This record gives sequence, structure tokens and C-alpha cells, in this order.
Amino acid sequence: MNKKSITPTINLERKKRIWFLVKAIVFIAALFAIDNFRNQILAFGIPEHYLKALRLYLYADLWISFIRLAVVFYYQQKHKLSKGVKSNFILGIDHIANILHTFVLIGAILLLFNIDPINLITSLSIVAAAIAILSKDYIANMINGMLIMFSEEVMIGDEIKIGEVKGKVTDITLVNMHIVNDDEDLIYIPNSMVFTSQIFNYTKRSIRKVSFDFDLKNELATDVAAVEKHIIDALSEYHKYIKDDSYVLRIIKINENFTSLKFQFVLHRHSEVREKDIRKAALRHVLKYIGDAKQK
Repeated sequence: MNKKSITPTINLERKKRIWFLVKAIVFIAALFAIDNFRNQILAFGIPEHYLKALRLYLYADLWISFIRLAVVFYYQQKHKLSKGVKSNFILGIDHIANILHTFVLIGAILLLFNIDPINLITSLSIVAAAIAILSKDYIANMINGMLIMFSEEVMIGDEIKIGEVKGKVTDITLVNMHIVNDDEDLIYIPNSMVFTSQIFNYTKRSIRKVSFDFDLKNELATDVAAVEKHIIDALSEYHKYIKDDSYVLRIIKINENFTSLKFQFVLHRHSEVREKDIRKAALRHVLKYIGDAKQK
């Protein structure tokens, strides 16, 4: 698994395990009291269906939390993830657990009002079908979101391009994907669009190639080798991140007044430097080169 695609957390899993142990002690004590002191509790005037609702919630919540922790622990051990990290798979498991917790809570609330959840769903099947039709886009987004999370083709931290949007994936929810572009804009893309669009994943490609285009007036582009050397020298502080002999300046097109050029280079696979920082520095020096040339 690509370590770059894993987002650090503040030892979140350890906190969740501690919280589960505390919750388990409290919940098991409550269940023990319900099962062994039922008559005494009912004698206080507490209705039977209140106990059923509480029993359902406590049992279901414990099992969902336990299974979630067990699956995540197994996944972390299998992929040798260090403590305090979260991947797409864990994110997907969290969403599934939250959905199940929500259904259990709704079921417990219905029992609290002495309503049988199964009979209610059966009697409202036509209404449920209508709601499903009306919310089909949301449901499609949820399904696509889960597929994205478990496929791990796009992961949190990846640099991707979807349509005209290019940036870093910061979060994946059941509704949309959050991307921060080079201008630090936070963009929300619906999961259904992500799932059906062509995606360029720059993080997972075998090489990290950085390139940018710029135009020079024809009289400034007579010595392409000098322009290339100027940009390479300008990037001296980044040379340790860039593969040797990977610098290339190519002529793309020559117009009547301007020459279009593309400068590109390849970063080392695990370089921590951001591509946009190097690109920004190079473009600034191109502008400086143009300004110095005009003054001569």
C-alpha cells in the first residue's frame, strides 16, 4: 500500500479501543441488570417496551462497535499500518458502522414508543419505495462512495485530476469527495461523478513528472539551451528532489510572434516536496528571465 495515501490521525484507533472498553463495561452492567432484575425494574413502573428498546440498543451497539474494531485491527495488522493512521478501507468501515448505529438507534426509538419496527416498515413499504425513488441520487452517491473507499484506487492524500479539477484528496464522504486545488480552494465533487469520470491519479503513477507550459517572444527563444539552463540553475534548491538528467525543455509550437515551450522534470518517487512549489518557483524565474531580457 502506498504510504503517501494514508492520512495521519492523533492515535484515533487507540482512543476508540479505550472508549469501547469503558462503554462495554457500562453496557454489560446495564444488560446484566435488565436480565436479572427485570421484575424489580418493572415494579418501579417502567414499561416493558422501554426495557426492550434499551436492550436492543445496548446489544446492537456493542456488537457493531466490537466488529468494527476487530475488522480495523485485522486490517492494520495485515497491512502493517502504524498506529494512528487511517486509510480508505477504515474510512469505509467507519461509514458502514455509523449507518448501522443510526438504524439501531431508530429501531430503539420506535420500540420506545411501543412501535414494532418490522411491522412499521412493512406497512410503509409504499412510502419507503417513494422515498427511495426521490432520494435515488443520494443513494447512488452513497453506493459510489463506498465503492471508491473499498477499491482504494483513489485514496486520501492522492493528487488527482477529475475533469478540470486537479488537487489533493482530503476526505471522502458518503456524498462527495473533497479536493483542495493549488489555489487552496476546497472543491466538493459528487461521488457519482467521480465514479463515472476519467481520473488521473498522479500519486500512483510509476514516476512523478512535473511539467508546465509558457510562451516566449520569438526573439527571446532563439537560444533554447540558455533558457533551459536558466530554469535548471534557478531550481538549485530543489535539485535533491529531482532526478538527474530528467530536465527537458521542448518547443511545442512556433507562432508568428510567440514560441510555446514545455519544461518538465521527474521527481524522486518519495520526495516530500510539493509539485506546485517547484512549479511556482520555476515560473517565477521564467518571468524574471523575460524581464531581464527586456532590459538588455
